[in-house]
Amino acid sequence: MRTPAKLDQWFEGWPELVCIDLDGTLVDSVPDLAQAIDYALVNAGAETAGEDRVRTWVGFGAAKLIEQAMQWADVSSDLMEQCYRDFLLHYRDNLTAKTTLYPNAIQLLKTFKRAGVPMALVTNKPSVFIRPILTHFEISDYFSWLIGGDTLEEKKPSPMPLLHCCEALDAEPQNCLMIGDSITDHQAAKEAGFKSMLLTYGYHQGVDLPSLGADFIADDFTELFT
Repeated sequence: MRTPAKLDQWFEGWPELVCIDLDGTLVDSVPDLAQAIDYALVNAGAETAGEDRVRTWVGFGAAKLIEQAMQWADVSSDLMEQCYRDFLLHYRDNLTAKTTLYPNAIQLLKTFKRAGVPMALVTNKPSVFIRPILTHFEISDYFSWLIGGDTLEEKKPSPMPLLHCCEALDAEPQNCLMIGDSITDHQAAKEAGFKSMLLTYGYHQGVDLPSLGADFIADDFTELFT
């Protein structure tokens, strides 16, 4: 299988490992996350935040997400445990009600699989939610590792999740790729010594992607293979 020019330029062949983010990269999960956030806020006596606002908060993990929502709604920190529980329970019951795969996500996974490239799903989402989402979209079998925000002692932007998978393969970090959509993905890749690809359609937390200095910024997965 011919190596795409971009990968040949970086690795002189296919990468030894590809780590891929979930929310904002493979799936647009904000519609379901926003409904869970709004459910928790209403139960705390606050107004709803709405999908557009929640979209700017996603990327740092569930606890940080609910913390940002509570701060925005001026909800007392004394209600953190209640809000977090309400959020998790609602989200658990509605994981894929409105969540969708991004265009060409399946093509990306199939291309790396055909090339024999090991893949890891590396997200800051609580690990309990990962497999049900992947199973729903029938993509769990593509990944050799499923790393959530609570799987290891540290989560992105720490390089630990990426290096954990890298070391399991005895791969060289400079021969590995991180695909994500945010500063947390880029920082993890940079600290781990991985190449980084960022998607413009994801959750950027208000950060200007070109300013980060990623190796590649794309509007679509297929640009990696052209």
